[in-house]
Amino acid sequence: MMNPMPLPVCFLLLSLLFLVPAEGRGQVVKNVPRAFSQINTVPQVFSLKNATDVPTEKGHLQGVQLAEVKGVEKLLISGSSKHTAYVLQADLLTETTEMLIPLMKDPFRHAGGIQISYPYVVVGIEDNKRKTISKVVMYRLDKESLEPTVTIQREGAPKRYTAGATGLIPMDDEYLVVVGNWDSRNWDFYLVDPIQGEWKEGGSFEAPADWASYQSINLIKDENGIYAIGLYGKEGQGRADLILISKAGMFKPIMSKVSTREFKCIGGVDFNTAAGIQVDRLGSLHLWATQRDAKQQIAVNKYSPYRRE
Repeated sequence: MMNPMPLPVCFLLLSLLFLVPAEGRGQVVKNVPRAFSQINTVPQVFSLKNATDVPTEKGHLQGVQLAEVKGVEKLLISGSSKHTAYVLQADLLTETTEMLIPLMKDPFRHAGGIQISYPYVVVGIEDNKRKTISKVVMYRLDKESLEPTVTIQREGAPKRYTAGATGLIPMDDEYLVVVGNWDSRNWDFYLVDPIQGEWKEGGSFEAPADWASYQSINLIKDENGIYAIGLYGKEGQGRADLILISKAGMFKPIMSKVSTREFKCIGGVDFNTAAGIQVDRLGSLHLWATQRDAKQQIAVNKYSPYRRE
C-alpha cells in the first residue's frame, strides 16, 4: 500500500494553491527545436542559503522544477537519501530554502527527476538498493489533499522497473508520462487520466547503446510534435539531448535524437544529478540545474534564451 504522506506535504500543496496556471502550464512552445537552440550555454548563477535539515547520507539532489507562488518563483528540488525520498522547496526572491517535504520512506527512499505540468507534478520514487520496485506518482498541486492523484506501481527484474527520471505533459483529456529506468536504458510510456485515477501502458523503448544515462527526462511540445529533453553531465559540462518522441495528435513513439547541446556549469552544478526544464509565461524555454549535495550554500545555474539586441 501507498505510504501516507506526512503533514508537511499538506503545506506544500497549500502553498501551491497559488501556482500560476499560466501560458506555460503544459510545457508548450511555438517551435521546440528552435527554442532548444536558442538557450544560452552560459548560465545566470544563484546561491541558495540553506538552513534546512536535508538528509544527505547515501543520496543527493535529483530533479529541479520551477513553480510560481503568488508571483514569487520557487524551486522544487527532488532528492534521495539513506531512508527518505523528499522535495526541497526554495524561494528565489530571498534565495533561501524554505522547507523539506518528505514523500516516502524505506524502501522508497529515492526520488528521481521530476516534472510539473500544471496542475500536476510527477515523481518517480524507487527502491535503489534492490532495484526491483518503484512507484510513479502524480500529485495535484492546486487541491488541499494528502493523497496522490495517480500511482503507477512497477516491479520486476533488477534495474528494469526503477523510476530514476520522469516527464509529464498534457494530451487532450489525458497526460503522457515517461519513465526512465536505471540509467534510462528503457523508456516506458503511460497514458494517464488523473480525473478518473486511471492509467494504461503506452509502449516501451529500449535506448540505443550510444544514448546517455539521462538523470532527468522532461517533456515539451509544439504544434507539430512531442519532444523529450534528456539531461546529463559529461567531462564537467552539462549536456542536453533533444529527442523527438511522437508527432502531435495521437501518441505513436518515434524516438529520434534531434540534437545535442553542451552547457557550462559554474559553482559545482552537476547535470548528472539535479536538472530540469521550464517554459515561462512567454513560451520561452529555460534549463535549471543545481549542485549534487544540499550544503549550507547550494549553487544553482539558470540557462535562458539569448537576449535579442
